[in-house]
Amino acid sequence: MFSKPREFPPYELIDKTIVEQTAHKTRKLERLYHLTQSHAWDGKELFGQLVEKHGPPGTNMDPEVRESLSKLMTVLMWGELAAWNISADLALEIDDMDAKMAATGQVFDEARHFYVMRDYVLALGPAKQLGGLPKRLLTKVLDAPTLACKLVGMQLLFETNAVVMFRRIGESGICPILEVLLPYFERDESRHVGLGVMYVPRLVKKMGRREALLTRKFQLECIALLAASGFTLHEDFKRLGMNQRQMASRVTHMQDEIVRQMADEQGDVLGAVLTKGRWGEHVIDFVHPEGGIAEASPFHQSVHSGLTRTFKALDRAWA
Repeated sequence: MFSKPREFPPYELIDKTIVEQTAHKTRKLERLYHLTQSHAWDGKELFGQLVEKHGPPGTNMDPEVRESLSKLMTVLMWGELAAWNISADLALEIDDMDAKMAATGQVFDEARHFYVMRDYVLALGPAKQLGGLPKRLLTKVLDAPTLACKLVGMQLLFETNAVVMFRRIGESGICPILEVLLPYFERDESRHVGLGVMYVPRLVKKMGRREALLTRKFQLECIALLAASGFTLHEDFKRLGMNQRQMASRVTHMQDEIVRQMADEQGDVLGAVLTKGRWGEHVIDFVHPEGGIAEASPFHQSVHSGLTRTFKALDRAWA
């Protein structure tokens, strides 16, 4: 996957001098691994208990709401499978022992997330086909050209969006099972962000200008695919009572806070990692205007409608 030749065994992992020099920087990463163990939960058991208490997913749910929920949960389900595969790649490719431990812990979390989400989606009804735009996004990060790109795509984009989505769906009251289940997912995903916060700055320090620009370009392309996917799901979010503007604002604030934490951890990372900046507010105002698209100007509505038709057509064509 990555072109860098691998040297084995990595003797630096047992070099006492190197270990002592980096111990204070890696202690937090090692703690992420142990937190994964202490906060592990039994997905099969919990899901079974919730189904026994509340009935199968979708019980007494409006058919249109059920359809939209199925579509959204299908996207999240395949996102969890991608996260499982990506975290396994990270555990293999990362050289630092403590970061490797943190990534290994994440593999177990993402595996649990996928099989629980799969069981929920299949119980809700026939699984929907994944749209072409989210499919492009997931495969783009799965096939990321560098370790830094893969970490940025996984930890900065996937995880932050997942945290916000899980919280909003859980709080929506759509399904009592999800109201209990998704906070477990959210807690795990919030912990996963720590790997990117603590390890990406180390990679940025080693980058030349070309790789830094490549990483920014990769992140920008992922953001564009993510935004385009949102256009295709607008009616589904609306039907589920979920405010996309609030969610988009929350995600961008989280991402900016993560970049700030990266800088606090080991120095400036802005040469390789994008932040919201002023342009982010303008994008949110255009895609999710305050008061809704019905309150926007006729020109705004026309352009927005045209983009929606275009992205829906691409979503179908690329599926």
